Amino acid sequence: MQRENRLKWLTFSAALGLMHWFFGNLYEAVVFSPNWVLDSPAQLARLNGFFVRTSPTLYFVPITFVATLLVWMVTFLNHDRALRRVYSRASVYIALAMALNAWIVSTLIFKLFGSNYAEHGARLYDYASRWNILNVCRMTLVGITSAYLFSAFRHLDRARYQKA
Repeated sequence: MQRENRLKWLTFSAALGLMHWFFGNLYEAVVFSPNWVLDSPAQLARLNGFFVRTSPTLYFVPITFVATLLVWMVTFLNHDRALRRVYSRASVYIALAMALNAWIVSTLIFKLFGSNYAEHGARLYDYASRWNILNVCRMTLVGITSAYLFSAFRHLDRARYQKA
């Protein structure tokens, strides 16, 4: 019972961490990034000037990293046959989300927000447009993973009450 309860709360924590990532990206997709495709060099100059002491990295990286590790941890710790497929799918989707995230960061973010972003000039529009599209794909993968985790959490929570 103790083990199932721990797994339940680790699963819930992973889902909350991923929703933190999801809603952060959703906010960027609705509030910030549509502006990037209009006069991209000027918009990105303002944005790069705005992020002087901090950046979205401090918001996303720690919790996203921990939540991702938790997904893989709960998949490994699970001994419930009924949840094996749910956790396996969550692990696959988060792996795809992380791979896409790594690709977005390595091919777009450094160009949009690196110290030499202005050197990319007219290509900034293309990079910003690609970011908008790929961010929706990333949010979809993270959302699917979170849905699987909430499903596992609900299963574990119901099982606890059925045993009581």
